[in-house]
Amino acid sequence: MLKNLPILWILVRRDYALQFAGSALGISWMLVQNLSLILIYTIVFLFLNIKGNPDLASDFIGYAFSGLLFWVPLQEYMIRGTSILTENRQLIKRSPLGPEIFLWIPFVQMLIHFLVTAVPVVIVLIAFGKLNLRLFPLTIPVMFGVGYLLSFLQGYLARANVILRDITPLIRLFSQFFFWSLPILYLSTGFLHSINVWNPLNFPLELFRSVLLNDVVSVFHWKEFLPYLILFPVIGVVCRSKFHSVILDHL
Repeated sequence: MLKNLPILWILVRRDYALQFAGSALGISWMLVQNLSLILIYTIVFLFLNIKGNPDLASDFIGYAFSGLLFWVPLQEYMIRGTSILTENRQLIKRSPLGPEIFLWIPFVQMLIHFLVTAVPVVIVLIAFGKLNLRLFPLTIPVMFGVGYLLSFLQGYLARANVILRDITPLIRLFSQFFFWSLPILYLSTGFLHSINVWNPLNFPLELFRSVLLNDVVSVFHWKEFLPYLILFPVIGVVCRSKFHSVILDHL
């Protein structure tokens, strides 16, 4: 894959060009959409004053901004990555590289979206005194690691979507379940806590917050996360060996 990085970057730029073709703001829409989503969720939940939220508005803003900065790029990755093979069907047929390199396009885009969205979020966190400047750079390898772990599952879903086009709308539906079963906009307590700890993104979210915020006390539920470290790579290996020829026939 390393030797194909220049080709991968060209494919990423091509995908962006197709996504935002004809729009006045172009790729800037990505930043506008992400920031709008973060602001809307934060403002609405702040005014709702849902029980369990941090008492101070500044605490909740830091809590919500950190959770949404983690979630939004990953949600885009899960949705975009599922349809990447079907949307590039004709190009894959003409390319000698095969479908594998195309699966990395949404992964690179996820990292770009995170880095771009992180700039205004970091400014807000600094203004409220919530940013952990010393550990903040570690958020990048955390996001890279979470994205890489999800790539095993994403590879399976993208291949399955070539055969069954219902996968993409199902992922949109399940992404909402993943969102609300994560303590992004609420504190994890009581019955919700027992659900949260089994979400595969719960431990990465705790880790992300612990290196981003300077006043968060995280309880790391790493034992519940261990099965996913085994399950997701197994799914990736199995689908790569079993689906490869089948997917090429259907493309």
